[in-house]
Amino acid sequence: MNAAPKPLLTEAVMFFSERGIGKEMLYPEFEALLDGLMATPDFADETMEAVFLQINNRLQIRAAVFFTLDFDEDGYVNRLWNLPLRSIAEKAGRGPDMGGGPIRLVCLGFTNQTQYKPHLWKPGQRNGRSDLVWLKEAVRRNALGIVGEDEEARALLASERLQVAAEDAWYGGGNSIETVRLGSAEESEDAPEPEAVAAEVQQEREEFQRKAALYTRQIQSLQEQLRAMQSAHQAELERLREEHTDHLKVAQGELMDIKQELASQQKANAALKRDLSRLQTRSSVE
Repeated sequence: MNAAPKPLLTEAVMFFSERGIGKEMLYPEFEALLDGLMATPDFADETMEAVFLQINNRLQIRAAVFFTLDFDEDGYVNRLWNLPLRSIAEKAGRGPDMGGGPIRLVCLGFTNQTQYKPHLWKPGQRNGRSDLVWLKEAVRRNALGIVGEDEEARALLASERLQVAAEDAWYGGGNSIETVRLGSAEESEDAPEPEAVAAEVQQEREEFQRKAALYTRQIQSLQEQLRAMQSAHQAELERLREEHTDHLKVAQGELMDIKQELASQQKANAALKRDLSRLQTRSSVE
């Protein structure tokens, strides 16, 4: 039997305000924020309390890193900020159970990675509720659109987990592969008619195939939606990068024009100084 696939984790960042969670974003959007491709005017000139989360496909938090993030007056992230959030989460200690078992937790007062303490904060209470409760409920609301896993479809499609009788047993004779056992003579006499057994097995097979096809279509649809969302997000990031590059080129061009104009002005000033010096020399001679 093949090992069950390791569940994927979705990474997200949530920002706290005085009233609770004020902003949520998936990690690619947070990376764009770090790259300076976008600003957050609401956070201008503030040090925000944020949480890096790893969330499984059952919408359960598996890791949380409570960190602070500085923004400048224009709402851009301080370029000196650099925390390896994923690495910190991987080395985190065992924290509380938030519904899916103990999470990996890093915060001020609960970490053995002391070099990061100046950039961490300690969760507490705000607006009458625990910060951990705010996080758990935000993940449950799933405003980020995290695609979960259809457990029933996965169980149906994992054929190696099914217990299927041997084909000759479907018609009332022979041994099964795993679950069918030889009965006594009395049980054989009381067994249903072979035609009825065959019809029932055929019906169950058709029902299984119908459900498997349905769940396969649902999974494919969800995968297509996820790919479309990822493509749209990637396209938006590329657009922002191109826009940022264009702005940078324009600024560099303007700076070059200013430098050239300054150089011309300096040359003109030098020429005027030479002319003035000649006039002064001529006047003194006369």
